[in-house]
This record gives sequence, C-alpha cells and structure tokens, in this order.
Amino acid sequence: MKTIALYFFRHGIAVNRGDPGITSDSDRPLTEEGARKTRVAAEGLKRLQIGFDKILTSPWLRAIQTAGILAEVLELETGGLPELAGDRTVDDLLKALATQRARRMLLVGHEPLLGNTVGRLICGAAEIQIELKKSGACAVQVDGLPAGAPAKLLWLLTSKQLRMLAQ
Repeated sequence: MKTIALYFFRHGIAVNRGDPGITSDSDRPLTEEGARKTRVAAEGLKRLQIGFDKILTSPWLRAIQTAGILAEVLELETGGLPELAGDRTVDDLLKALATQRARRMLLVGHEPLLGNTVGRLICGAAEIQIELKKSGACAVQVDGLPAGAPAKLLWLLTSKQLRMLAQ
C-alpha cells in the first residue's frame, strides 16, 4: 500500500467578482496584497522542508498565479489539473488524483472544493468541510487513492501562521 501525502493550498486574495474588466470568476487575478501574502506564506511552507514531488494547479488565473509564486519559492515546476477548478466536484478531483504517481503533491485550488475534499478524505463525507483560508494550507495522509480508509489530518495552517513561520 502506497502512503500519499496531499497538501492543499488555497489561492491568495483575488480581485472582487464584478470588478471592471473581469468577465468571469475564472479570470480574477491576485491582488498585490494577495501576491505579497502568498509569497510570504510560501516562504513559511518552505521552512517546513516537505520535499514536494510536484505542484498541481487549477486552471483559474488566481490559482495559476498562486502556484507560480509557490513554484518560484519552492523551486519546483507546476502542472495543471483541470479537476482543481472551482466548478469541479470532489469526485472529479479524487478520480484525477488517483491517476497521479507522486507521493507528496501540493494542490492549489479553491474553496469549497479543497475543504470538501479534505472532509471527504478524513471523515468519508463531503458535507464535512475543513475551511482553508486564502493562502492557507492543509496536509492529509492517505493510504493510497482511491482512499479505502479515512485519511489522517497532519496539519492545518492559516496564511498568518505560515507567514509567521517565514520569520
């Protein structure tokens, strides 16, 4: 049985829905504050010395920008995973993750998908949501995908906690 660690990272602060020039939710970029806080949170994540195998990201702009910052700080490449988009389901995401061969994946995406996925993995129900704050992260350990047994919650850190680790 292959133990897998999944690290969920929510995108940083983005411009508001309905801002001029924004035609769809998927096109909302990070704000300057969002990019700054994400960079410092990424520095905190780096201090944990996890050794990620890969970064997978939602195709939505704010997640791509967040993954780019993480990739720069962690010195990793990013790859797209359409099932991390904000309009996808927990089942979509879990099926896609089951095809991955990495053992320590950093997944960049959106709420409520990330929190619902963590809830499903640790409790067996998507109705149980673990809320991830913007630029916050969560780690779970599963004994393979698809998960046959409940996952273990390793840690849950807010952006502020990650930024404090960077100091």
